[in-house]
This record gives sequence, structure tokens and C-alpha cells, in this order.
Amino acid sequence: FFSRARSCVMSTGWLRGIVKAVPSGDQVVVVAPSANPIAIAPEKLITLASLVAPRLGRRDGQSKDEVFAFESRERLRRTLIGKTVTFRVEYKVDSINREFGVVFTESGENVSLSQVRAGLCKVKSGGSDRASNVEELEAAEQAAQAEGIGMWSKDPSVLAAANRPPVQAISGETLLSTLKMKPTPAVVEFVLNGGTVKLMLTGDGMVHGQIITASIGGIKVPSMGRKGAKNEDGTEQGPEPFATEAKNFTELSLMHRDVRVILESLDRRDNFVVSILPADVNDASFVNVGEALCRHGLAQVHESSAAALIGGAMKLRAAEKAAKDQKLRLWHNYVPPVSTLNAVDLKNFTAKVIEVVSGDCVSVLPISGSDNAERRINLSSIRAPRFSHSRNENAQHEPWAVESRSFLISRLIGQTVEVSMDYTRKIGDGANERLLQFATVKLQSKKGGEALNVSEMLLIRGLATAIRHRGEEERASNYDELIVAEKKGIESKKGVHSKNRDAPIHRHNDFSMNAHKAKTFLPFLQRAGKCTGLVEYVATGHKLRVSIPKEGAVIAFCLAGVRCPQRDEPYADQALAFTRAKVLQREVEIEVDSVDKNGTFLGSLTMNHGHFNLGEELLRLGLGSLHPAFPVDRVQGGRALAEIEAAAKETKAGLWKDWTPPVVQVTEEEDSEASISSEFVQVGVTEVLGGGRFFVQKLDGSKVSFVTDKLAELYDNEDTNRAADGVFEPKVGDMVAAKFTGDDKWSRAIVTGKRVGDKPVPVFYCDFGNEESLDFNRLRPLRDSSITAGAIPPMANLCAFSGLKVPSVDSEYGFQAATFIGQTIANNAFFARINARERYPTTKPWDEESPVTFALALFQEKDSTESVAVDILRAGFARVDARACRRLPSDFVQSLRDAQEFARRSRLGMWEYGDVDSDED
Repeated sequence: FFSRARSCVMSTGWLRGIVKAVPSGDQVVVVAPSANPIAIAPEKLITLASLVAPRLGRRDGQSKDEVFAFESRERLRRTLIGKTVTFRVEYKVDSINREFGVVFTESGENVSLSQVRAGLCKVKSGGSDRASNVEELEAAEQAAQAEGIGMWSKDPSVLAAANRPPVQAISGETLLSTLKMKPTPAVVEFVLNGGTVKLMLTGDGMVHGQIITASIGGIKVPSMGRKGAKNEDGTEQGPEPFATEAKNFTELSLMHRDVRVILESLDRRDNFVVSILPADVNDASFVNVGEALCRHGLAQVHESSAAALIGGAMKLRAAEKAAKDQKLRLWHNYVPPVSTLNAVDLKNFTAKVIEVVSGDCVSVLPISGSDNAERRINLSSIRAPRFSHSRNENAQHEPWAVESRSFLISRLIGQTVEVSMDYTRKIGDGANERLLQFATVKLQSKKGGEALNVSEMLLIRGLATAIRHRGEEERASNYDELIVAEKKGIESKKGVHSKNRDAPIHRHNDFSMNAHKAKTFLPFLQRAGKCTGLVEYVATGHKLRVSIPKEGAVIAFCLAGVRCPQRDEPYADQALAFTRAKVLQREVEIEVDSVDKNGTFLGSLTMNHGHFNLGEELLRLGLGSLHPAFPVDRVQGGRALAEIEAAAKETKAGLWKDWTPPVVQVTEEEDSEASISSEFVQVGVTEVLGGGRFFVQKLDGSKVSFVTDKLAELYDNEDTNRAADGVFEPKVGDMVAAKFTGDDKWSRAIVTGKRVGDKPVPVFYCDFGNEESLDFNRLRPLRDSSITAGAIPPMANLCAFSGLKVPSVDSEYGFQAATFIGQTIANNAFFARINARERYPTTKPWDEESPVTFALALFQEKDSTESVAVDILRAGFARVDARACRRLPSDFVQSLRDAQEFARRSRLGMWEYGDVDSDED
């Protein structure tokens, strides 16, 4: 309890203690010294014996201060608060439960005598209970009266000045705008709980004397309970656990102390959030209450107010962590959360930035560690403005989204960075669940020295905001530094914090949305020659999306003449990775030559003042090939491309690794004649269309059985009453596995139309030639690379009869012609002589306007002289195509003409009512 005084001049009954509070000019609260700063030690309220100080009035104006009341309290407070004193209780008045005594400072000063000598207390006369030194007090009083000191002054101006002037109330907003971020002197008048105090501001001007309620910024303490509040069981609501200890600690540290206070903000109850600093910057005994409460486990970090602290909350978090580790008080049942990084193999690594997805997300390629796969990294604990991913020209991004991403592109693309993983987050449900990885990314400074934190760079420029995390939520390792950086951005009023400046508006004009729009823009690009652009997206090794700032345009761009493997084909991934690594989000020069029917612009792409040509590099590495139709000799640089491709073939680079040089070379005319005279292939007709078009499979060396058996092995156990597991959203043109409704067997198919809700999906069976619309549940992704289009091309070939004109289905005799041809050739095997072939086969054979791949003459036997076409002509369901017959063998053409003449004379089929020949025939 209170320690005994050790001075030999003092008798029994003297005690030592620390002055905790000074309520008035004649009262002090003394608390027993304790080695444990958290312990609630005994305390006494001591009234100075035989003295009466002027009474303080209420600050709400209901009563006024007596003359010199405030000065009396202030003198005693400044003399004793926080000091060790020696005191003795001289008498006690039980009726008012008050103890009266004498108090000495450590220097031996009798504070009662000092108060009387200063004219700030009166000596009570009469009464049975009196101070032991009352005569000395009376003598001091008489001396003060004689000298006119303090309350004994006769000077009206002195007496008037002794009264505190009335204080005019000021709104919280006005006070905050006047004093925000300015250290202001104050006195802690009262402690409401461990984290909330009442302060009297003692600065100059209109703020002097203002009483404010303030919460210590950055912490949350247990509640002392609300007066009159009841628990659910009807009992009085008391303090929460450790609330009393927290309040006691704050009282010991701050009550009636001179401090400096920084007003940080206003909370939702119009109470100030403040930082409390020592009145003297050199005061080593000052206790930072927020940090101390957290360190002792009596408070926890309050995220929203911590974010507003000028110096950040790093020390608060460190103190809280120490209490958690020791499981002190509030944290006695604390269980540390399991880190989400346990699922991440590579936690700290060096990487090269490949793509900036948005202002807070980048794709990097690790260059250290064992896992070198490209990964997407989100910047920890920040949020950049979001992009609209709609191609609608009127779609708007969030303000400053473009500037945020552009800043990262200018600083990071192609640069080496240090990545430190912080945490992961799961988003989405079920098949759509994704794991996002969050990390701190640092860029080496060009000037040397410490690496630059990319997140801080964004926050300082107002191009991102810091996320306010909750409780134990994982966050960036340098979270408090991010908060400080954000404050700098707010103070500079940049970017998203610029209230008086609207964000720039960025409108993109996509000229590749349709072919007509692209053709109108083509002349501008051709006249411009080389245009500077930025590669925004890479679809395949040779197809990109390029923005041209000078023209305010965005276009789909394809390398003229160069084709890279498509998805699922060998070397498709390598070609895509190469193009992304070299040109994605870099400034390039494009030269447009033409535009295709889909609105894609064709041309060349160079970089680094022409020292890097993307088309040439793809061909050199064997990651692309020249399109067969590319006019090498008519295009500038075409011959160079052909030579590069030839060199890649010779070195067997990339996709040419299995290439073998042709043994014999013949001219196109020789090859054509040879194919007409000698190339026979055994085929099976799988599907008959209208207009004399049909699909065939090559029977020699056919892989149909292999594909069918492989699909059965992979999918026969699939439940087609539900959709495929995982993410499966096939696009138009994708090859999938489809369960044909005719025989319930699996076949390869190509999706020919978009999926709309629960409606059936149109597909084309690329190995047979037929089409149907299937329920989505009957589709599955191709899981085996041995049956993809790259490994085994579609086996159904679109063909037509050589030298015939067959009416379309919707024309006169068209239906009868289709029926007759179907009955004649459907599901039958023939020997086919290839009379003509399309040099560039269609990729959409299901399209009615697609050109046929082969023009065939079908024979029942290999050595037969009459083809099936003769039977069709004799039945009157076709005519001889004079133009097509010009390059056919004369004896073959003659047999066709003889058959047509027979039908014409016999008035069969379309000849029923006479000649139908046109002038062209």
C-alpha cells in the first residue's frame, strides 16, 4: 500500500504516494506507488487541512468560478501532478467521509503553506479539528493580506483578470479546420475510459478554454458501460473485462497533465480523434498511452482511426503484436490465424513484368526459383480505379483508371522487380472459384539505393487508395507505410483526391468492330504510313489489339502473311508467350497494308526504330509460317520473310522440327495434270447437302476409328444430365467432344454459334459433315492432345462434282436433285479422282457460302470409265458446267455431255419443259 516516509524528522503516520489528480486548489488525489503499471493501486483524496480554496464553477455556465479559483487549482496542479509526495492524514470528518491532511513535496515544501502565502487559499477559523501547523498558516495568511497578494488584492483589474473569461462554443468542424495537424497545448481534465478523455485547450485566441471530447487515435479499448443500460437479463450493465484497468492506466498517465494535442479528424459522434504528445518534447517520462495500452493487452488497434494517424500505426501494431504473442489480458484466448500463404510455393522471388492488367494487378514471369510459370499478382492492400471491359464505345472506366494503368506500364513493363507474397484470397463459388495472389512489388531505383515500393508510388500520386482491412485480416507487410503514402496523396490533392479537377475522359473508337467501319478507316492508316501505337492485348502469336493514340483509335491487327499455330496446336503457347514478352504494352510502329473481311487490319509491326520485326522473329524461331496465299514477290519485304522461313526449315526450328525437304518439285500445271490423270483416293460419303455439295472421308489411313475409340474411352462414363466439371465456356470455332443424338456416341465437333441461356448449342461434326443443336450438357472439352485439331485435322472434306451445275435446294428441281443424289451416294464408298482442289481450304465448312475443298469425279470401280456424275445428268438433275470442264480430260467431258443430251431429249428432270441452258452455257 502507501509506503512509509523514511525521513528521520517525520513521525509515525507519514506516507508516500504519487499525485494522480488535482481537483481543486485545496484537494489532491494520491495513489500508492506500484511496480506494476497495470495494477489498480489504493488511492486517497486528501483535502488540505484547515484550508479553503475558491470554488470552481461549472463550464456549462450554471455556476461561475469564484475569484482566483482557477489560478488556485492551476498552481497546485503544476506543482504536484505526477510527482511523488509525502503526506499525513491529520483528521477525518466522517459525516462527509473526507480526510484532511498535510502534503509535502520531495524538496520538503509544505504545499498548504505555499498556497496560503500565494493568496490562493484561506485558513478556516474555529472548529475542533485543525491542522497541526494552523498558527503558521494563519501567520502566512496575514502576510498575504498585508501584501495584497492573490485573492487579497484590492486592485479591481487584478481581480477581474483572475476570472476565466467566458468561452464561446465553436463547432467541431470549425475547430478541426483551424487546428488540424497543428500541435495545440491542452490539459487533460477528465478520463472517460481508457481511450477517451476530455481536454481543455489552452492555446491562444478563440480556441483557449474550449472543452472537447477526444478519442486517442488508433486504438479501441473495452467499454466502461453506459449509465442506466441494462443487460439482457435485466442486470445493470457494468464495465467490460479490463475496462477498469485501461481507464486507471490512462488516468495515471494523463489526468490533469499538460500535453500537446493534434486533432486528426472527427468521428461519427462528432468527437475528435487525436494524437496526444508531451508538452515538452524532451520529457522522457511521458507515456504514449495508445502504445502502452496495446503493449499491455488493454487495447487493440482500431483500423479506421489508425489510418488517420500522422505518423502511421506501425508502433501500435508492433505493441499489439507483442501482447498477442504473450496472450496478455484481452488476448488471453488469442489463436493466431492460419496464413493463406501456406498454399503458395514461391513466396519471395525476382520476376520480369510481362503485362499490367490494371492499376493494381500485373502479370510477371519469375526468373528465380523452380517455378517459372507466368503468374498474376495483385498489389497488396490497395485498390486502383476499375476498367470497363465492354467494347461499347460509350462504356466508361472509373475516373483515373487509365492513368493508373498507364503509370505502371511506363514504369514496370519489361522491368525486373522483387515480389514478396503477402496473402491470398478466394473469390467466386464452385466452378468459378479463383485464388488471387497478393504481394508487395518493389522496383529497383534507377539512381541506385533502396528499391521503390510500387504501391506507394501509386498512392502518393493519387492513382490508388489504401484498403481499410478488418481485424485479423491479412494485409501488406508495410501496410502502415501505405497509409502514410496515401495521406501524402490526399494532401497533394492528386488523382482520385483531386476534388476540383475532373479526371480526363478517354473515349476509344474501335474500328475493328465490323468490316465496314474498318474499311472506312483503312485509307487514313495507309496514307499515314508507319503509325505509333501501343499493344494492348495479344490474342495469338500473330494477332494483336493495338491502340493508336494519334488517331484516337483501337484496331485488331494481324501480321501480314505470317501465321502462328492456333490454340491447342503445337507451339501455339510458345508463340503466344514470345509475342507477349516482346511487344505487349510496349510502344510499336505498325504499317497497315489492307483489311480482311472481318475488319482485322493486316500489316507489319516493328519496334526499337525498326531493329525488331515481329514477323521476322516469329519465322526465325519457327513459331510461325508464311500463309500459302502470301504474295511473296508483290509485297515489300516478302522475299526476306520467305528466306527467313526457309532458313528456319533448314535448321528445323520450332514447328519445323519434323520437316523434310520435298524429293521432287514440279510446276503447278504439272501437278494439276498429274492429279487429274492419276490421283485416285478411296472415300466414303458421310453427308449430302443441297446444290451438289457433299462431305467425304478419306478411307485409306483413316483415323476415324482411333478418334471414336479415344472419345469413348474418355467420355462414355460422363453424366450428360449435368454440365462438365470446371470452367467450360466454348467459343465459336472451338473444337469439343459432342454426344450425337442419333447414336448416343461421342464425336468431335466445332461450335458454330454462341451459347444463349439454356438454348441448345449449334455444332458441326467435323469428321462427318453433319450439324445439329445440342443441349449444353452433351458437350465436353477435349482433354487429350492426341485428338485435337492440331494433332488430327477435321476428317470431313467438303466436296462437289467436277464439271456439274446442280440446282440449289430452294430452286426448281433442287429438292428432287438433292434427294436423287443422296440416294445415289450417301453412306457409300467410291474411288474419287481429284480434279481440282482449293489452295486455301475454308475454316467454316458448315457455312453455305464456303467454297468446296475438292472437285471430285466419283467412280464405283477404280478402272470404271463412267462416273456417278453421268447418272445424275441422265436423270436430268444437273447440267454440264462448261467453264469447269475446260481443264478436265476431253473423254470425261464428252461422257458428261452425252449424258446431258440423253436427259434433254428424253425430257427428264429439269428438261421436262424444254431447254434450260443459259447464254453462258
